[in-house]
Amino acid sequence: MARSRASECQKRVHDLIDLQLCSQGVLNAIEEEDYEKGSALIGRFLSIDQNVLRRTAGDVGSNGSVTSVSDAVHTLEKATEKMRKLVVIRFDEAVNKDDLASVERFLKLFPLLGMHQDGIEKFGKYICMKLAVKCEKELRSSLDIAKAENRLSVAFADTLTTLLENFARVIEVNKPIIETYYGSGYLIILATLLQNECDLEVKNVILEFNKNRRIADLIQQINEYNRSMGGNMPSLIQFQKQSLNTDKPQPKDLDALILELTIMHSRVELYFRFLKRKVKSDIEASDKDANEKEQQIQRLSTILNNSDLSRKMQEILSTYLLFERHFMEESVYKAIILDTFEVGQQCSSMVDDVFYILRKCIRRSLTTQSVNGLCAVINNTASCLCNFISALKIPLKNGYPSGYTDLAYSAIQSAVQHGKLQSSDSEKARSNFINRLNNADMSTEFLETLWETVEQDIKNTFPSLSVTEQRIVDSCIAELRNVRDTLKACVNFGMTQLRSSAIKPRLNPWIDQFFNYSHILSEEELADYEAGETFIQTLIVQLDAFLSQFKNVLTPRNFDAFVSILTSDTTSRLERAIKKSSFNRLGGLILDQQIRALSSYLTGVTSWSVRDKMTRLTQIATILNLEKVEELSDYWGPDNENESPSWRLTPQEVRTLLALRIDFRIDDIKRIKL
Repeated sequence: MARSRASECQKRVHDLIDLQLCSQGVLNAIEEEDYEKGSALIGRFLSIDQNVLRRTAGDVGSNGSVTSVSDAVHTLEKATEKMRKLVVIRFDEAVNKDDLASVERFLKLFPLLGMHQDGIEKFGKYICMKLAVKCEKELRSSLDIAKAENRLSVAFADTLTTLLENFARVIEVNKPIIETYYGSGYLIILATLLQNECDLEVKNVILEFNKNRRIADLIQQINEYNRSMGGNMPSLIQFQKQSLNTDKPQPKDLDALILELTIMHSRVELYFRFLKRKVKSDIEASDKDANEKEQQIQRLSTILNNSDLSRKMQEILSTYLLFERHFMEESVYKAIILDTFEVGQQCSSMVDDVFYILRKCIRRSLTTQSVNGLCAVINNTASCLCNFISALKIPLKNGYPSGYTDLAYSAIQSAVQHGKLQSSDSEKARSNFINRLNNADMSTEFLETLWETVEQDIKNTFPSLSVTEQRIVDSCIAELRNVRDTLKACVNFGMTQLRSSAIKPRLNPWIDQFFNYSHILSEEELADYEAGETFIQTLIVQLDAFLSQFKNVLTPRNFDAFVSILTSDTTSRLERAIKKSSFNRLGGLILDQQIRALSSYLTGVTSWSVRDKMTRLTQIATILNLEKVEELSDYWGPDNENESPSWRLTPQEVRTLLALRIDFRIDDIKRIKL
């Protein structure tokens, strides 16, 4: 306690000494117009605790001191008032003369006089006045400069960029000055003033932009076109009817304008981020408490969110999304209608064209720096893809034209080789069916690549998404995955059509040839059978000729799927044929050889594994190739469970198959434990 009182006493003595020095020097400084010295003395006076000063004056006065502390305080208070008026006058004079050096000189004196807010406000108004003149000049000359630099298509984006850079530069240059002479926490005052002026200047740029680019007319034309389509995406028939409508904006005419809109929006987003970062760091460096800092940061966000600049950018984003959607839809429809099929290609031009357009639009949306804008474009992409899938489905729904299929496949080959179809409408329909089936398959691959690329681009563009924003983005990407599933369903539907029209009509009579051969053979009959053309040799030749017609016209993945379907149908049909036949030991041996040969052939013609589809047939052949019923336990027993593939046949099916062997006794079959 004693030490604290001694320290307080010592401080009061120092304050009295400072008070005397300030009182003696301030009047001389004012008289000599030494504003720096006078302001520094007043600053020292103002830094003294006024309550302590009054108590000190009372104590000294009660002791009858010759020098009145009250007089010194009174002198300094009057000097403070006078100096404040003088600094304001001199600052205003410097502003009127546009004397930047004097402006900066007196700017530094305001905080010494306890006029922090006044100083920054006056300086901010001066800077805004200078910026207004500069922006007006740049706006007037923007088109001429853009023309000279061959940047007319982005002239207003360049003008807006320059404008925002001017305001950002003021913050960048003056932040250290304000922090040095005013302290931290005052930059928000300057930022608020600058933002008000920025709103006015941006408004002028946007007005000129809207006028020069005829934004209102374009919006009206697109809206009228959309209303004529019922507010929804038009069907292909509707689009073809409307394609002659010259009133609607054409995609190529909107392309450059959309780019300019994205640049404008992205520049504002970057400007806002810069401003928030600078002001936030200044607030956090201040000596305010945590609650007050948070309030200041919230105040900054409110100022920016409610600014005219923010509202104008919402309008820009809305216009961009309208134009981008129109561009995307119209371009995709044109790609579908102008689809061409080139010699040697398995897919037509629409696949590359459509996905090029979609990639372009999504990447362009990323440049807006807006998560909401990006998500809207991704949703539009999903909608466009659904319409694209509808176009793919039309020939698939019509089915694969039936007929003498061997000739049909030759016709397809001829169409690919000559680049056109010169035969019947049926042959054209077959070629169109295969083409759309390939398009659907390739689109699935392109879509998977698209969303993987988009996900990576989003991470690079928006490295710090909030939890809510990330959830929204993930939901949009999920829509693309749903479209992928729809595309796969489209491919599966096409394969089902191909199966019913192409595979079954040929496969069934080929497999039925199995009944033309006896499977109850003597040694002589076995030798004769092997010397001639066997059933399986004929079947493999037929299958190979059949598949070779499709190998060059189907995409690799479609061809593998086609072989998989063919394998399933072959094994299923052959299994039914086997169950309707009878075998002896040699017949079972021949069957086992035939199944192995078939499995080897089918495995060799596809990159997919077909062994799983052959498992039941292989197990059937194994059962019918047994020498004795008791041998089954060597394959079926639990000791072999880990060595052999799991059995796909039920115990009842096994007994039924064993009964096909005429040399196996029914009693032996019944006794076997399964």
